[in-house]
Amino acid sequence: MKFVCEKDALIKELNIAKDFTNSKSSLSISANVYLQTSANSLTVKTTNGNMGFTNIMDVTTLEEGVTTVSCDKLNDVLKAFNGISHIIIESKKDSLLILPKDSNKNFNFEIKSIDADEFPEVETAEGKNFFTLDSSAFLDMINHTDFATSKDETRHYLCGIFFHRTEDGVAMVATDGKRLSLMNKAMSPDLIDFPAVTIPNKFVSIIKRTLPSNGTFDLALDKNTISIRIGDHTFLYSSLVEKGFPVYTRIIPNEQKFKCILNLKDTIEAINRVSLFVIDKSFRIFLQIADNKMILTSDETEQGEAVEELNCDYNGDDVTIAINYNFFLDPLKAMDGEYFSINFDSAQKPLKILAEDATDDCLHILMPIQQV
Repeated sequence: MKFVCEKDALIKELNIAKDFTNSKSSLSISANVYLQTSANSLTVKTTNGNMGFTNIMDVTTLEEGVTTVSCDKLNDVLKAFNGISHIIIESKKDSLLILPKDSNKNFNFEIKSIDADEFPEVETAEGKNFFTLDSSAFLDMINHTDFATSKDETRHYLCGIFFHRTEDGVAMVATDGKRLSLMNKAMSPDLIDFPAVTIPNKFVSIIKRTLPSNGTFDLALDKNTISIRIGDHTFLYSSLVEKGFPVYTRIIPNEQKFKCILNLKDTIEAINRVSLFVIDKSFRIFLQIADNKMILTSDETEQGEAVEELNCDYNGDDVTIAINYNFFLDPLKAMDGEYFSINFDSAQKPLKILAEDATDDCLHILMPIQQV
């Protein structure tokens, strides 16, 4: 195998591909990237057993062939080729030779390779029941929910985004047991039915980096796998989180007695300032709401305390609510518009946070910290 390619184009592919390798075992075939030249194209594949990636990029093929080499090491070597736009890659008996093309710099690298016959099987797009979705809308749903997923692997069934069909379109939901975020998107009535699935956190982060910000992509879902096809040449897939996502509709309060409306930008800035004095691991701040005012305070510590007052629209009972300020900030940062509301029944019951002037059907539930 021997080919010429644009260095930065190959680095771009490897930056995606390395997320699908087994980085815990650098000498294993599952840490390698599969490279195959055919005509003037290069097929790039990686898999760690649970996820896989395939893409085809344009190259100038000088000799067809196939090999595998450490994905991380190849990526590191290419990044070290400063000031060089094109490279030559050539497979030897048990190594891969990388050298600059059309350069007065006289150096090259050899990386040990493993025979491609040992590379594990990678799924393909063939035979899958794809449907087309808007990329921007899909990413918007992720950005409004993924911060609420659990990172606790002992609760693996919460370590991902629950994605399912609704009567009018699709919904994404995430919860870690202390908060919940839900977003609905209306879709064409022709959208096919598909099974409800939980997309694992790692694959969600890959989707965020890989999907184009505009245009469309193709999605296929079955009971075990999510598959994504971007354009004609990019294909990625992942196994799904095992079933067990809770019946989240039971967690969402219906009508609540009290509603406090605040300016979104002012509130974010106030929380950021008050949080400077929070040192407790609970990340607790207090919201004192009364007579169209909200006072944000931190616990008093040896370093001092913070107090900030905001105007709001509220005429309910005086109340003091303790919350995790990070959990409060996450949905606010994802919101658009000028105002949002906090809806509640008491300081001990769930808060429902809504954008007041957004067109999206999105809500966030936040459990308050119980005060002793």
